Amino acid sequence: MTASERSLGIMARCQGSHFVDKGYYKKLTLYGRKHGIRVFVFSPRQVNFSTRMVKGFEYRSGSWHAKDFPIPAFIYDRCFVGPSYRHYKPFVEKLQNDRNITFLGYGLSGKWQVHQMLAKSPLLAPLLPPTEIFSYPVLHATLEKYGAAIIKPMAGTHGIGVVRIKEMRTGYEASGRNRDNKPFTRRIRDTAGLKRFVSVFTAGRKFLVQPYLELHTPDGTPFDVRVLVQKNGLGKWGITGKAVRLGDKRSITSNLHGGGKATLLASFLPLHFTSAKAARIEQTINRVAEELPRFLEESHGRLVELGIDIGIDTAGNVWIIEVNSRPGRTVFRMIDDPTAQLHSITQPVRYAHYLMKERVGG
Repeated sequence: MTASERSLGIMARCQGSHFVDKGYYKKLTLYGRKHGIRVFVFSPRQVNFSTRMVKGFEYRSGSWHAKDFPIPAFIYDRCFVGPSYRHYKPFVEKLQNDRNITFLGYGLSGKWQVHQMLAKSPLLAPLLPPTEIFSYPVLHATLEKYGAAIIKPMAGTHGIGVVRIKEMRTGYEASGRNRDNKPFTRRIRDTAGLKRFVSVFTAGRKFLVQPYLELHTPDGTPFDVRVLVQKNGLGKWGITGKAVRLGDKRSITSNLHGGGKATLLASFLPLHFTSAKAARIEQTINRVAEELPRFLEESHGRLVELGIDIGIDTAGNVWIIEVNSRPGRTVFRMIDDPTAQLHSITQPVRYAHYLMKERVGG
């Protein structure tokens, strides 16, 4: 096997030598080195397809160094989707269509597409909140039926742009996080005011509408469960960890970027549910973690890991809120689960090692 065939390129959005998650990529590099795999970070915009070389960054001797590398045979896609992703997309697609390159997994396209795929599973469909593409009539109908609705950007992350709209005796209340991830609450007097507010707030972006679910503890603290599932060194899916993310009471989401806290699922559930209900909730979550990756992969194509965000309402019903193919790991640094913390970092390299052996064998 050649050196480039033993290399794993982490594809990220780099501005010069600036890229996020340096701490995580450093750990991946050191773990890969132990197993004879060269790991480096690169931007898809820095690939030269005619020379088959790429400008990238490698962690060595305590710091990151810029260097030219042969295009890696294996790519770990950490190129987060967002408003500026369009500048990267053509380069990413060219790499995906290159027969000499194996992607550990292909990024999921968007919340709506994922919802439509999961809705075809008899087991998962009942756990999806009713979801439609945003328009004012759809929002109005959701408010008429449920009294409160959530609007969320199709391509958003970290709870940014998620807003709850609630019918009040004196009009409406909109609360959530704006584009700068700052919490806000606004009173709106009538439907004309609501129409104006949502048209300004959603301008230029596509949103989804869902009924508002009571995903909080009895004292009003919003929470969700992040389940990290990953492929291991045998190419099989497994649960790496389960953690509860608790948000700020002033917020409607539990994202850690909004100042949240984290705790272990096993210690959280008994505090808020009867032992029978807690056992049923955990059983349902485990069933989702087992079924969802395999089902999604059949429709979507190869995946390497998924962050599955699960909501539990005040009655103990389990809901699939979101699925992310480029999950963060912060939550596992915040809870006392060293095994989950270690696996969350090492599994992508183990899976890459498995694919390398498969390529040689096959």
